[in-house]
Amino acid sequence: MKKNGHYCKVCGEYKANEKFSGKGHAAHICKSCASLSPEKQAEQMTVNRLLNLPWRLSKEQISWLKNRMKDKRPEVRALAKEQYEMRFPPKRLEDIEDDFIE
Repeated sequence: MKKNGHYCKVCGEYKANEKFSGKGHAAHICKSCASLSPEKQAEQMTVNRLLNLPWRLSKEQISWLKNRMKDKRPEVRALAKEQYEMRFPPKRLEDIEDDFIE
């Protein structure tokens, strides 16, 4: 099914054409997101990208995710750590010891 309107890359929603200004159509940024500060726009775009990452990551995506784990913004840093730990769970010490015993 085709989505109506345009996708806003800041808030991550499909919105009607009327919600975009003339320059917003090409930039894929709706009017409400265009009124935000550039720092807030960048933070929302990063959070949106983190939430939409595929399960299997390329090397570039893994390095991008690792860099976001060191981000100065606490919300981005926490979400990046959560996403990384979901995909690459730390190996437990008990599991390692069981491997040596067998």
